[in-house]
Amino acid sequence: MEQEMSIPVNHDDFIHDVAYNFYGTRLATCGSDRFIKVWDWNKQTGQWILNESILAHDSSVIRLSWAHPEFGQVLASCSLDRTMKVWIEVDIATKGDNNRWKMATSQPQSAAVHNIAFAPEYTNLTIAAACSDGKVYLYTPTEHVKLDNWSISEHIAFSPGVSTDSDGPLSLSWCKSRFATPHMIAIGGGKENCVRIYKQDTKYVEMLELDRYESAVLDVDWAPSMGRSYHLIATACSDGHVRIYKFWSDASTAKTTISDSLFVRDGDQLDDADVGDVAATKASGSRQLDDDDEDEEDEDEDDSEEDTEEDSDEDDEDADEGDSDAGNRSSAGSSDGQHAGRGRGLHSAQDAPKAFEPHSELVGDIVVEPPMPVRRVRWNSTGTILVSSSDDGVARMWKMTVNGTWREAAAVTAERSPADL
Repeated sequence: MEQEMSIPVNHDDFIHDVAYNFYGTRLATCGSDRFIKVWDWNKQTGQWILNESILAHDSSVIRLSWAHPEFGQVLASCSLDRTMKVWIEVDIATKGDNNRWKMATSQPQSAAVHNIAFAPEYTNLTIAAACSDGKVYLYTPTEHVKLDNWSISEHIAFSPGVSTDSDGPLSLSWCKSRFATPHMIAIGGGKENCVRIYKQDTKYVEMLELDRYESAVLDVDWAPSMGRSYHLIATACSDGHVRIYKFWSDASTAKTTISDSLFVRDGDQLDDADVGDVAATKASGSRQLDDDDEDEEDEDEDDSEEDTEEDSDEDDEDADEGDSDAGNRSSAGSSDGQHAGRGRGLHSAQDAPKAFEPHSELVGDIVVEPPMPVRRVRWNSTGTILVSSSDDGVARMWKMTVNGTWREAAAVTAERSPADL
């Protein structure tokens, strides 16, 4: 059932971002009017109630991000005024006071900050801030109680050399899987026009370049894993394409599940290293079955020969059996030697399985019609539906069909036609 609700946010200029908290009971909006507005959901009236309106920055507020509720009511914002700020809600008893939210910290940057995101709660309290100078800065608090002092713990140089605001914004998204080791983050955009995945070692290092494009990368989003043996990552580009990738980062899951995945269709090409162990296991099983069949046939032939043999002298029979046994032992030894030689060949250096390397595969390339820049992509909580928004003001929902193709499931527009008024 579709239900439309209009929220009178009363921003005086463009709205750049809308962010829900973890439970979906609180909403934050920001825009070019430099304000952040926080809204609370009222169950009794079914309406969004304004919590507070904050004059947050000296320029347009571009992005917002909520921390996990285990750290309290913490909201981060970034702006074109080259600052990243953290806001904390004070005692709820002061509801109605204009100072309900206080600024915990303001971190100046050397360039405009286009994107921020809190890391998943299991990785510690960390904020990633992507700047137009081609770098992503990671901030952590010195005290997890007050949260009033933040410092740069590390930075990732995404674009080498000198970058400016004209090179385009950077986008980022954390890996949301609790069991993924090491911790990973996807970064895209800038003058590189590519998306790279970085993993945490002693510091964050490049793990894989997901893809490179001829158009600007405007957004990237990492899907929740939900028990999958692979990751799903979506990108949005200025050429009107939404691309979806499968990404394998762990050797143990890739070896055991790629060939048996429900999403692998007839004709899909799999890497030899991924299916080598499975093929070797099947071949070994086939050889074992063949050997068992040969042994059963030999036993049947011996039984028939014994039944059809004529009675002879006992001494001659013993001599013949001795000669026969000697011949069989000689034949068996020769046969075993041949089998042993073939076995050693199976494990030669040439046929040894390759060392696993993280790799990705493009599994969906969606084109928005008519072609126009796609500004934002977001996965739902299960990673089964992807939502994209483009310059035509339409939010489109995409879902994968049983044959592996991605189809538009629904479209929602904020603009009303005259017939709807």
